[in-house]
Amino acid sequence: MLRDVYLSWPEIIKSALEEWGRYSVDGVFNEVVVLGMGGSGIIGDYLQVLAAERGPIPVYVVKSHIFPRFVDSGSLVVVISYSGNTLETLIAFKRAVELGVRVVAVSSGGVLEEDAKRFGVLHVKVPGGLVPRASLPAMLYAVLGLLDASGYTIVPRGEAESSAVFLANSRESALAVSERTANWLYSECAQRGRLITISTHSPLDVLALRFKNELNENSKLYVKVDVAPEWMHNDVVGLEAPVVRDICVLELVDPGSATGVRLVEFMKGIYSELGAIVHRLDVRGESTLEKLMYGSLVAGLTSSRLGELRGLDPAATRTIQLYKSRVAEIFKA
Repeated sequence: MLRDVYLSWPEIIKSALEEWGRYSVDGVFNEVVVLGMGGSGIIGDYLQVLAAERGPIPVYVVKSHIFPRFVDSGSLVVVISYSGNTLETLIAFKRAVELGVRVVAVSSGGVLEEDAKRFGVLHVKVPGGLVPRASLPAMLYAVLGLLDASGYTIVPRGEAESSAVFLANSRESALAVSERTANWLYSECAQRGRLITISTHSPLDVLALRFKNELNENSKLYVKVDVAPEWMHNDVVGLEAPVVRDICVLELVDPGSATGVRLVEFMKGIYSELGAIVHRLDVRGESTLEKLMYGSLVAGLTSSRLGELRGLDPAATRTIQLYKSRVAEIFKA
């Protein structure tokens, strides 16, 4: 079951930590550019949030087949595709190789591994056999280890090790929280045809995005994300005279952030004017990495359980497979 894979995340992280420092990149670079799509691309989002907090250089994220023109000799390009067969990522990878910039490929195998070996590009191999979106810790910790070993530490090894212990100790709590959240989403939102809105505050926007993606894929639901304080400068006006009023709100909150709590409370006041129902989910953890991993675990467990409650297969993604069956035709020269 997909849920069992999520519950094995502490062990997956432990395996990744055993490889910490195995791969490294020589030389000096002033930015990291992460290329990837879907469950692989969100690794870039996590790295960007972690780097913004205390990283020595910025991280940019590209979720497209279009390779950015600003990449140059001062860039390190990290290309991620769990399967190694994502066409958009392969197109961008080949462009990076053509331009002669420094590239690292991350995958469990596939064409990306083959192309990396063919072009003499460093390939970081992660364990295969998982649903891509459930392989988040394997890919994330592999790249964190690579950057740390290369002298550009975003998260030091000790903190990464602590996060693995924390997640193992929080597993039962996350399972209980996810069960309650899934039951609420099922009875109050899915069964009543309400639009699910995830309400959160910076820097949890990446976690809200992950939660949305998990509900999309595992629960087969369409979801909106509202992030404060940016929400107060545009989206909020759309609730002054909305067409769709029947919404349910899942609050994603860091209780240790006083400003974040107040921002979400303000949002709740606006939602309440529409009669929206609200469920709050507090993120646990000391470090940002722990909070991201705990929230991601809850998202995976919640969404897979909700899919089951709806009588659906959480692992199946029919429309993504439909797209993949046509992607070569769409991107043909």
